[in-house]
Amino acid sequence: MLTHVRYVNRGEGRGGFRPGDAFRRLFERTGRSLLAQAYLLTGDRQEAQDLVQETFLRAWRNWARVATLDNQQAWLRRVLYNLAVNRWRSVSLRRSRDSRLSRVDGASPGPGVGHLDVMSALRTLPENQRKSLVLVAIVGLSPAEAARDMGANEDTVRVWVSRARARMKLLLGLDATSSTSGASDDRR
Repeated sequence: MLTHVRYVNRGEGRGGFRPGDAFRRLFERTGRSLLAQAYLLTGDRQEAQDLVQETFLRAWRNWARVATLDNQQAWLRRVLYNLAVNRWRSVSLRRSRDSRLSRVDGASPGPGVGHLDVMSALRTLPENQRKSLVLVAIVGLSPAEAARDMGANEDTVRVWVSRARARMKLLLGLDATSSTSGASDDRR
């Protein structure tokens, strides 16, 4: 769990300042929010913890640069998201390979582990919609902040969030009138 991380400061910097102090404060300020975001991206608590740990490891390794950033949280969120996407890709490639092997061996795939409906629905969203929805609805960023994080226009992020919410309602059966959205909207 994130609360069991031990910080070791080796030596003091100028004026008694230890570089680990600023890192520790960043961790304390952002750790829970990143864990929540990682969980929503993966649907698995252990996987989320691993992603957050790797994110902070990369921040520590690049601390000389990260410490000078105006928005360290945005950097952390970007790294976390990139790590999650890389894991999705590797899992997808592994599943594809395993599927080909099982067809060759004649073995049938084992029973799948069911996920929460919300997580399953979230995973079906196009990448930009999923990321913008998590940043705005879960992390609590404004559309303008999410747009800066994503390198997109604020109005575009608003559209992505709106489409993501409509699609989630449809997938979760929360709104029967949402069925009027076209298939082309789902891929933007």
